[in-house]
Amino acid sequence: MTVFINKKETALTASISITTMLTQDGITASRGIAVAVNDLVVSKNNWASHMLKDGDKITIITATAGG
Repeated sequence: MTVFINKKETALTASISITTMLTQDGITASRGIAVAVNDLVVSKNNWASHMLKDGDKITIITATAGG
């Protein structure tokens, strides 16, 4: 199964949740992060139940501090 994470093609062995995908990418803190799948923002409350599908385009946005 192939998905695109921030426009980078990524192979997954099976359908996984957004939470699992973030953990596999080394992102363990959900604070300051937004995730969109196919241009629709997915609420953090739904990350564990939202299963990714072949061809999904995932955008991960991380807030940064600074000025």
